[in-house]
Amino acid sequence: MTKPGASPATLSYHFSVQALLINLGELPEEGQKFAGELSPEIFGLPEGDARPLGPLAYDLYVQRFENELLFRGSLQAAFEFTCVRTLTRFKQTLTLPEAAISLEIKQGGEIDATEALREELLINFPEYPRCDEGDEPMDCEIDPRYLAVDKPASDDVESPPARDGDSRWDALDAFDTPPDQS
Repeated sequence: MTKPGASPATLSYHFSVQALLINLGELPEEGQKFAGELSPEIFGLPEGDARPLGPLAYDLYVQRFENELLFRGSLQAAFEFTCVRTLTRFKQTLTLPEAAISLEIKQGGEIDATEALREELLINFPEYPRCDEGDEPMDCEIDPRYLAVDKPASDDVESPPARDGDSRWDALDAFDTPPDQS
């Protein structure tokens, strides 16, 4: 409910849902603020990937410009990642304080912005998640036993055994080198 004398731009809604639906017929011309949470199930990440630890929280100002709907504001969600160095699971909260998302309006009615918000967070996943960059940074050192490539000759770590069977390069090695035709 609005206070007497309040402009529509100061209206704000906060709710927790499975989808963020914007009704274009009810959206004021000057825009409107939306705040709430989307269920962690919207991420739909495969087993073994990062795991959402809570909802996607949003605080957005939504405004229509002809055939475009512009969302500006903040997005935040916590995930459990696996460190690429230590294989340790750790929590990292992704926060996008100045998110800007544009959706094309193809028809009137309702616009579902859920997938756009989800994608905006997913494209900001760390490329190489490291536990020293988590919410509670941990020691992120590679165990030297796994650095066989850089091992000194006196190290007692054995090199991996050669693979059995034919190598794909064996066929190329069988070709004779052509004589120099200079």
